[in-house]
Amino acid sequence: IYKQGHNPGEIIIESDVWIGAHTSILPNVKIGQSSVIGAGSVVTSDIPPFSVAAGVPAKIIKMRK
Repeated sequence: IYKQGHNPGEIIIESDVWIGAHTSILPNVKIGQSSVIGAGSVVTSDIPPFSVAAGVPAKIIKMRK
């Protein structure tokens, strides 16, 4: 396992974001302001501001504005 290495990445979570329990967020992802991520989701790509996203992989299911 130690020979696999590590791929560093940045996760950006903007203000007023709700993240459900047991959610996985992969490296190099930005979650926009006032977004909601459903429980158990796997976030693999950027989520725009004011979105509701859920699923594996997480997809936008609704916009809050």
